[in-house]
Amino acid sequence: MMIYDRLLHTSHLSDNETTVAQYLYHYKGQVSRLTAADIAHATFTSASTVVRLAQKLSYNGWSDLKEALQTEKSFMENRIDEVDANIPFSAMDPAQKISRQLEKLETESIRATADLIRHDELQKATLALANAKRIYIFGMANSASCAYDFQYKMRFLFKPVEIINNRDDFAYLFQTMQAEDCCLFISYSGETFDELQLTEILCTLPCPRISLTSYTNNHLISCTNAHLYIPKCEKRYAKIGHFSSNIAIHYLLDVLFACVFAHHYSDNMDKRKMYIETTDFPHRFDQ
Repeated sequence: MMIYDRLLHTSHLSDNETTVAQYLYHYKGQVSRLTAADIAHATFTSASTVVRLAQKLSYNGWSDLKEALQTEKSFMENRIDEVDANIPFSAMDPAQKISRQLEKLETESIRATADLIRHDELQKATLALANAKRIYIFGMANSASCAYDFQYKMRFLFKPVEIINNRDDFAYLFQTMQAEDCCLFISYSGETFDELQLTEILCTLPCPRISLTSYTNNHLISCTNAHLYIPKCEKRYAKIGHFSSNIAIHYLLDVLFACVFAHHYSDNMDKRKMYIETTDFPHRFDQ
């Protein structure tokens, strides 16, 4: 559920918190310019009420909620659903039209994913990956399959990446994690690990935890340290394929690799050259 939708679900809120939630839902200006004091003055409540509302929505305070609201608002205003992500072509479409429809869908999916990236979250994820001795990627089915290209790229940085897509392996490896490791969890719904009854142990892992999940409130977000979002465009069982979500996952993993590479650019460029030279590739490294 998106944040603006959650502002309408007020059964768990006090009367004053409900007033603030309704004000934010209907506010048409730049949310980024609002302070807690501005909202309190406009709603005849208090700044502490604004903070409590943010915390009930699972944010640390108004600053975090404000950033999330602005991101979501920008995403919704700029979103153009030219192609149905679930059924992007029909039985009557010729091959050329199918090609164009998928081009539009994937281009739109990447743009929407980029709009959801928050600088602080990307920075946290980048540092966690750059500092990790070993990276574990947990996912199921197509989510896990998207990670193999990332694994291959990270080889050039001599950064070991292990991809795990078996529930029994999840439970075992969770108990062997070290503080210098980093875990990256991929789940479109954000509920995969909760459905596997692994949320409790996931939340206690000693290493940094990154989530790639759809832009909704879900269990995976609540127990990871850094969050990168996938536009929620697909239905779970009513789609031809994972066209939109797969391209979004690939894009986010490419962004993470590029940011890790750039974190120590010169050193990583040297590592890549050394990898190619020592593995005796037939072509010389071309700058």
